[in-house]
Amino acid sequence: MEESAVSFTSALNDYLNSEIEQQQIPGLGVAVVQHGQIVHLAGYGLANIEHKVAVTPDTIFQSGSTAKMFTATAILLLARDGRIDLDHPLTRYIPEGPAIWSAITIRQMLSMTSGLGNFAEVFAPTPIQDGVVPINVWQDYSSDQLVALAALSPLVFQPGESYEYSNIGYVLAGIIIERITGEPYYTLLKDRVFKPIGMATAREASWFDIVPNRAAGHSIETGALTSRHWTAPTLLRTADGGLYFSPRDLAHWLIELESPRVLPPELLSVMFEPTLLNNGYPAFNNYALGWENTEIRGHHKIRHGGTWDGFRAEIARFPAQGVSVAVLANIQEACIAHVAQTIAGFVDPALAPYAPIEDTDPASTINDRILLRSILTGHPAAEAFTAEAWEAWSGNGWFQQLIASGGVNCTNSTLQLLEHGQNPDRNIRHYSLPTEYAYQMHWLVRRGDDGRVSEMRFSRT
Repeated sequence: MEESAVSFTSALNDYLNSEIEQQQIPGLGVAVVQHGQIVHLAGYGLANIEHKVAVTPDTIFQSGSTAKMFTATAILLLARDGRIDLDHPLTRYIPEGPAIWSAITIRQMLSMTSGLGNFAEVFAPTPIQDGVVPINVWQDYSSDQLVALAALSPLVFQPGESYEYSNIGYVLAGIIIERITGEPYYTLLKDRVFKPIGMATAREASWFDIVPNRAAGHSIETGALTSRHWTAPTLLRTADGGLYFSPRDLAHWLIELESPRVLPPELLSVMFEPTLLNNGYPAFNNYALGWENTEIRGHHKIRHGGTWDGFRAEIARFPAQGVSVAVLANIQEACIAHVAQTIAGFVDPALAPYAPIEDTDPASTINDRILLRSILTGHPAAEAFTAEAWEAWSGNGWFQQLIASGGVNCTNSTLQLLEHGQNPDRNIRHYSLPTEYAYQMHWLVRRGDDGRVSEMRFSRT
């Protein structure tokens, strides 16, 4: 091994071992691909604390919502076969659905622009509250019962008018695949994705099957490490997040995305393309089909994270640099999106995470904190924005989406300055915001010479 490779591996190992200790993560699985080649594939810590089993590249983790990229792939394969059309209405495939579903297209369902929301996860029968339908995670449901539950959920907005992250939409996508093929959605994935590209151990999640090398999931309750709670078998493997895979499996997935051999390049282009709303604006977070588009230091980043069943996952691609990273953790509170970004920085320093800088203009930070608080409390002032920026944020429901999905605490919104005053963007200020979830929110705000906000972007890391 060359000296530079040894140095890279040693430094990365030191970093990941330190993250395990600082974050109290039981175990991590990591896959790094550069220009279609595996440059790092390893396990850290323990897959099973009770039996002291180490994580390896073949340890099996739960996918969480990173499974959505595979569900979208399955739908796109069926579309390529002529068995489904992305712009057909949902009721063509689920005709018993409510009338409003006839206005929802398959594309909108996959891109989170359908207006469908999410179930409330409960552990006992509970009535519908505030229009949110509860789903008892200790109860098994048939596909027809899941459709009936989804039909009780009111639309958050009219299809195509805004963005709402929706697990319900992807649960329905899996049921559609099942109805078209006559088999569970993961069967199509095994036959046409996993096996052909070398994801030898990727499969549906299961409580009852014997799964070699399966890691144990964990959570933190009242400050103590606990095992994951039990989830009903059908809810463990729905198409919004019900897969198992190893770091080695994901390395092959990342290689396929970088240098497609099995999946048509035009299929991947459709999957990665940010979705446009009815009015031509992009969806919140530039969401595509199972992927989110963002940027780091001006470089395009395509990512998706996932949390479920005591696990956390992050898959990130940097197309221009040919760098892809997957990080899997067996505790759902792990902040692995930042870990994945840091790993990318080891491979290519241009992708290193932002670091805090000295704030030499605290008055501007105070003004920005006031602006942020007004947004998070639902009272942004139109006069604080240019006409175009106000139209984009208020007209597309982006303010509401930030409040709903950001997890930023408006009463303690500490702003950590990352960038400011750099020509030619001298009016840009870029902050990191702590959130209630296991990631940080980045906030970039650009002001014109008149002090009004001309651009505002939020992204997660």
